[in-house]
Amino acid sequence: QTPVGSSSSPFGRGVGASPPLASRQMQPGGLKQYTVPEAKCALAKVIKELAAKQDELNALAAQSDTTEADERAQELMPEITKILGGFFKEEGFPEGPMGAMMGFMALQGAVAQEQADGGSDLADAVQMLKGAMMQTDVPTRDQLQGMCTRLEAGAA
Repeated sequence: QTPVGSSSSPFGRGVGASPPLASRQMQPGGLKQYTVPEAKCALAKVIKELAAKQDELNALAAQSDTTEADERAQELMPEITKILGGFFKEEGFPEGPMGAMMGFMALQGAVAQEQADGGSDLADAVQMLKGAMMQTDVPTRDQLQGMCTRLEAGAA
């Protein structure tokens, strides 16, 4: 009989075995860490993707028969989450809203570093994306392009 915890047990792990994938993903130290330039490149990419879907998002907002922000958020949030969640999945985070949340958490280190250096491009971009996702405050095409320009200039 094999003791629990040995490598041949179906219920345990042997010494040195990797933890299950889910526990690795949820460990705070396991989050991807971005440098400021990497974060700016990544956010510029997702903002371009949001801009490409701008007409679709505006059409959804226009079709909404409610003026209540909470109800409108319930209608638009799934589409915005698909865009952001797809981007964060490409960056190595889990799919869906949890992946987007983890992605934003991973960006916070770069945001803090940039702010410590006196910059605000990343914080402004993250706020824009969170506003789009949480309050369905979809930025205009000009706002998206302006933010992309700021991020790309700062990433160089």
